Amino acid sequence: MKSVLSRVALGIILTGGVSASALAAEEASKPLPVLLIKGEIVSLDTNDPAAALLKVKDRYGFETPIYVTPEAKIAQGETAVPITSLTTGTSVDVEYNFDVNTAKRHAVSVKLAASVPAPTQAAAAPAPAAPAAQTAAPAAAGPAAVVPPVSPPAPAAAAVPSKPEAAPAK
Repeated sequence: MKSVLSRVALGIILTGGVSASALAAEEASKPLPVLLIKGEIVSLDTNDPAAALLKVKDRYGFETPIYVTPEAKIAQGETAVPITSLTTGTSVDVEYNFDVNTAKRHAVSVKLAASVPAPTQAAAAPAPAAPAAQTAAPAAAGPAAVVPPVSPPAPAAAAVPSKPEAAPAK
């Protein structure tokens, strides 16, 4: 009888200890790690009002789907931009969390590559002048610098004689 009572008491203690440790584990849950993917945007599906689905192609060619919620920070440099500025082919760095329970990636921040300023007309004007200078230099050198055009190679069939040549007589 003593052993039965001790077993019941031990069972109650262990059951209480397990449920207490489960509650402690729920309270002390760790935040998800933040991962980073660099690549270019393949597509953006904004049909779901809860979260847009962004597909990013990495340097190996793999496409990774990432959900972009309204809480995610989308920026170009230091400036915040709307989600509509995410266009196909744009280079991005996406920081995201991976939820192992749902096997989904949720964006924390999306950083667009800094835009390259368009060249001004003053900077674009000298560029066409460079090829003109290259073509003018040989003409200025005089007739001695002129190289005659190379004739195209003869067809391969003409290079093979139609009759074999006779061997020289001894």
